[in-house]
Amino acid sequence: MIEIQQPKDLLSVSVKNILSYRDENELQKLIHDYNKKIIIEIENFYPSMVVFRENTISFDFGDDLGKADLRIRMSLDTLLDLAYGRLSLPIAILTRKLKIKGIYKLNTVLRFKKIFLDTLKMVAKNPNQNYYELNQKIR
Repeated sequence: MIEIQQPKDLLSVSVKNILSYRDENELQKLIHDYNKKIIIEIENFYPSMVVFRENTISFDFGDDLGKADLRIRMSLDTLLDLAYGRLSLPIAILTRKLKIKGIYKLNTVLRFKKIFLDTLKMVAKNPNQNYYELNQKIR
């Protein structure tokens, strides 16, 4: 069983709700042995870290997050374009709309794409009206 820590900030709530959209067994297969720290930076917001450890997903936020396996930076518009399929991941990277520090760790990048971006696209196709509410049952 996957334990997803209760987030303390808006960006982490968003990430939690996105990840919670997937079926638990499917998500467990995706995060199995993915012991990574990923920092997501949405321009004009603060950085948010997602930590995958064993069967636990936790969050942190702020400017002093330490070392991460990947640091992903993009605008909110780019995030929405990726979610709605208006922009592909390779084009976003090549046009520098999406910047990834640690991109040479190709397996880490591709697995994060499966875990986060593919799930984000699923959420965009079937939105939830109460997306930013805490303590909601999405599954």
